[in-house]
Amino acid sequence: MGKNLLKKILSVFLVFAFVVAPLSACGKKDGGDATGGKSESTESVSDNKEKKDTDELIYGITSSPEGNFNPLFFNTQYDGNVVSLVYDSLLRLNSNIEIEPAMAEKYEMTEDGKKITFTLKDGLKFHDGQPLTSADVKFTLEALANKDYEGDLASYVESITGFEAFNKGEAKDLTGIATPDEKTVEISFDVPYSPVLINIGTLGIIPKHVWEKIDFANWAKSEKELANPIGSGPYKFEEFKQGEFVKLIANEDYYDGTPKLNKFTFKVVNEDTVTAELINGTVDLADISGVKADDETKLKDENVTVKRYPNSKIQYMGFNLRNDILKDINVRTAVAYGIDREAIVKGLLEGNGEVIDTPMVPTLWSYPKEGLVEYKKDVEKAKELLKSAGYEDTDNSGYVDKDGKDLELSLDVPTGDQIREQTGTIIQNDLKDIGIKVNLEPREFEAVMEKVVGNHDFELYLMGNTLDADPDPTPYWRSTQASDEPGVYGWNIAAFKNEEADKLMDLNRQQINVDERANTLKDFGKILNKELPWIPLYASDIVKAYNAGLKNYEPNTFVDFYNVQNWELVK
Repeated sequence: MGKNLLKKILSVFLVFAFVVAPLSACGKKDGGDATGGKSESTESVSDNKEKKDTDELIYGITSSPEGNFNPLFFNTQYDGNVVSLVYDSLLRLNSNIEIEPAMAEKYEMTEDGKKITFTLKDGLKFHDGQPLTSADVKFTLEALANKDYEGDLASYVESITGFEAFNKGEAKDLTGIATPDEKTVEISFDVPYSPVLINIGTLGIIPKHVWEKIDFANWAKSEKELANPIGSGPYKFEEFKQGEFVKLIANEDYYDGTPKLNKFTFKVVNEDTVTAELINGTVDLADISGVKADDETKLKDENVTVKRYPNSKIQYMGFNLRNDILKDINVRTAVAYGIDREAIVKGLLEGNGEVIDTPMVPTLWSYPKEGLVEYKKDVEKAKELLKSAGYEDTDNSGYVDKDGKDLELSLDVPTGDQIREQTGTIIQNDLKDIGIKVNLEPREFEAVMEKVVGNHDFELYLMGNTLDADPDPTPYWRSTQASDEPGVYGWNIAAFKNEEADKLMDLNRQQINVDERANTLKDFGKILNKELPWIPLYASDIVKAYNAGLKNYEPNTFVDFYNVQNWELVK
């Protein structure tokens, strides 16, 4: 596709008024999110004989993946890292936050925005040698439309013509997807679908010949296939040992060229020791957003490169709106005024981030810059709101009560992220000041996901949410995305149901003009700010530290592995 056509489509569907903070360098789940041994290196695959090259990169992560390596089902950013390297998509975001072709050599959009046609490149293959064709693309999208799909991406395909009939089992095919030949995919929509380039274009494509053999209702339980993925990306899966590492090896048949690094290992490291591992070379690259300023300075002094840039991941505390106590907006608002979020950013984060007042990426064009309640800590106002809800400290116990019972809430806290764990303690102390007793319930991330997202058995919880470059809040906030049935995952975790918000989310998906979308999303953000299904806490900067010999690494807010096949490591 010519650059002019690409720019024309982007100007209509994907305009980013994106503010990028300056990057500093010296001579990186879901997201929502976890520890290792030194891997053996082999002979260099580079022809450069004058430098000592290595063919393996070790990426340090502070929480272990779960082994859910499927682009339609993964729940954490750590599984997502593996998915990003093993699977490939039709389009991709480059280091300038621009869409460019990946497995699709071109794409064309009709003027009314109701049809997009992708043309695949020649010779695409999955890691097992089987060809990747238009049938695999259709199979992937139909999986999201299946009535038994329990992931958070169903909204990506809801606008495709024929979705309702297919979802109800009334049609064998999703009629809005046509595959006239092995290279062509035509997708028709009932109404324009503005996030199509991100939500569908950058979705990992799964192999039909593998997954069609498994009953769909059992996909999310198919541990063998989930933990031994077959994709078409730059790296092939080799080995996974939970709590220790994931090992990948270069895909020699990758359409964009064999990766220059033959091995790519995700190594689980302790957050307390990651600085030392970066300095001594047992880790080549890591996200150090949670380390203290002194450690960052130490890394720079040891000639480890450090880059800082805005985050697409926000941190928040969520409410369970199924709970009678938390249904009361006075209680939720009192909690908002009770938490000193500025102190968390200034103290715990050492200023590495900013307070946010609605759960959206603060650097994107969709974030409302005015008209938001700031909820700065105000103990007296919080107590007044609790009194309005019927809660007062009648027995001088230090906690407010109602009908003879103290206001006591549990807060589920995923372990493995020290800043989040410490945030839980701060919130516990802050809410004690306004008379609410908070009991901390620390659990491993996977256990929190099952308890909170799967069984809806919680009161308060802490988590992070990684958001897309083209905002579509539908998966997390539309009423239809909430589940009240234990065991059925619902990604509208709080069970927030608001008719006006639903209308705005639907409108955002259909609007083509980016200014109109911005106004719609800002109105939506104001509703969340007022109704408080979550208490947005902050968005911290991303800080990546890496071996100074790592070449062609171009990270940014929304992209970590762009151009990974061209990365080189010279030690």
